Amino acid sequence: MQRLALTSGSHPTAQSLASPFVERVPVAEEIALFEAIQHGGSDWQRRAFDDYYRLVYGLLVKSLGPHGDIEDLVSDVFVGFFESAKNIRQASGIRSYIVSIAMNVVRREVRQRKRRRLIYKLVGGPQEWERGTSTDDPKAKAALLQLSRILDDINTEDRIAFVLSGLEGLSMVEIAEVLHVSLSTAKRRVRRANEHVRKRVSRNALLADYIRDRSGGSHG
Repeated sequence: MQRLALTSGSHPTAQSLASPFVERVPVAEEIALFEAIQHGGSDWQRRAFDDYYRLVYGLLVKSLGPHGDIEDLVSDVFVGFFESAKNIRQASGIRSYIVSIAMNVVRREVRQRKRRRLIYKLVGGPQEWERGTSTDDPKAKAALLQLSRILDDINTEDRIAFVLSGLEGLSMVEIAEVLHVSLSTAKRRVRRANEHVRKRVSRNALLADYIRDRSGGSHG
């Protein structure tokens, strides 16, 4: 897939990712963006990138860990969004649409990493995805790296459900929409993932603090 040449003016770090959930784009701004997409308005791609870059970057880092290839994956998400955004039917659907694309990129990357790990286990070789991104908060980066390794042990759909609920603060209704499953299935996946993660982090003070800070709110 081609890489995106756009760059964001405020690059999020692990420190910013440890703060409360990314704020939603104002409704009026979403409506204006939707109209621009549907009518081919000028520079709507730039507006979408500026509005949703932090959301996409945060989702990928929380799902996959703060590795060196995250920016390439962010580009993949936005290229996919730009190619298909006209399929969005209403302004309120922009956020869930781009989250769905991001989670598809996560699914693809998890599959590729598993294949690479198998190959390197058999023949030896570098694990390039373990390169960390630059950060001004080593504790947050360490927590995210440890969390990504724990999430490697559960299936991809549960992994995504955990990130969307516990780390990104989406409601169960939104999670069900993103995953294209029933509400009961979404709740089951979140509950199963939460149980697995909390068992693993109970003896890790650094990671336990990170999870508690991120999941302090209640979601419906």
